[in-house]
Amino acid sequence: MKEHIKRALLLAFICAFSAGTLGYFYQLTTPIIKEQQLKMQVSLQQEVLPQAMEFKDVTVNGYTVHLGLSNGDVVGGTAKVTVRGYGGNIDLVVGMDINKRITGVRVLSHSETPGLGEKAVKNDYLEQYINKSNDNINTVKFITGATISSKAIREGVKKGIALISKALEEYQR
Repeated sequence: MKEHIKRALLLAFICAFSAGTLGYFYQLTTPIIKEQQLKMQVSLQQEVLPQAMEFKDVTVNGYTVHLGLSNGDVVGGTAKVTVRGYGGNIDLVVGMDINKRITGVRVLSHSETPGLGEKAVKNDYLEQYINKSNDNINTVKFITGATISSKAIREGVKKGIALISKALEEYQR
């Protein structure tokens, strides 16, 4: 009986030590991880809005829009939007300049079908949106066999344009 108690106490000690060590390293690495995520976010924002040197956050309809600034002047904005595709949610970032032309679209994550559906989230397809405005966005062709995914991307881009446009209007007032 004493042997069982010794083993139980040893196991409890090992568990407590492991949990404490895990908690310590979690506390130690959390600020580093958050800093890396922030750098990645700024890098992605600059990728879809290359003319911006810094970004200012503005809230529009519960979404955060990042207004791009260059020498203190607003040059456009970026917005992260989520839309429903064929396989699940598609998270994308849309960049738009002050002239309401799309400067970039990047997909952050998706659950689209490998093969056909995935073609709609590739950069070569997304580049078709560059320099388009809300007026001529419907000229972007859908991918045959991935129509639902293509439509979802288009709706996401439209949603991003609307958010950025509203943020730009509110900021200019």
